[in-house]
Amino acid sequence: MRNPFKSGNKAHAVSLLAACAGFLLAGCQIDDAVLDDNYKSASVNERYPIRVEKVPVKMGIGATMGSLNADQVNGIVNFASDVRATGSSVVSVKWPSGRRSGRAAAQQIGEILVDQGIPPEMIKLSSYPGSASQPVQLSFLRKVAVTRECGDWSDNLATNAGNRPAPNFGCSFQHNIAAMVANPEDFERPRNPSPVMAANRSVVMKVYLENATAGDYYTLDGSSSGGSSK
Repeated sequence: MRNPFKSGNKAHAVSLLAACAGFLLAGCQIDDAVLDDNYKSASVNERYPIRVEKVPVKMGIGATMGSLNADQVNGIVNFASDVRATGSSVVSVKWPSGRRSGRAAAQQIGEILVDQGIPPEMIKLSSYPGSASQPVQLSFLRKVAVTRECGDWSDNLATNAGNRPAPNFGCSFQHNIAAMVANPEDFERPRNPSPVMAANRSVVMKVYLENATAGDYYTLDGSSSGGSSK
């Protein structure tokens, strides 16, 4: 039998090896993987993320005579309280250009706001095109926490072989959290830590280091005993 690897048959051997390699590669070839790009999040925070937005808060004062009555003054005081608590912008006070007494009423409103602790540089007085019957308009921007509306019925809840959560799952929870938060800025950044109680921390460290109990340092009436009784 002829040896195919002798010098006289090198070209034949090379072609034979190339053919074998081609057949092997062809046998190992697989179809391209099919990627499922229909991603459905199982996280409530992804489906209904809570975001912080600025919304306008408005109030109208119908001071047709250029002066304010007691109820209107109380309303402006409450408005100023909302500005101090939740305001994140300047307070706009606009009077209708068609009312001669509108500027005087707006000036009086600005003075009340200053008396209630609103800095003068945070109050902007201006006019807007309007008739004499239109009110003086007060407004400011307030931060609120909102999320996407509920009502996604795109999935058939009767057929769920993958045991995935429904699209609406967690929506009401996210809405409740957004409505109940006292300060929407808590979703944007953490609050500064409150100062520590140094005296109480000192007693706790003594209890830990001396393997004692709190009773060794405090009497029944709550006063400090000054040290360990052990």
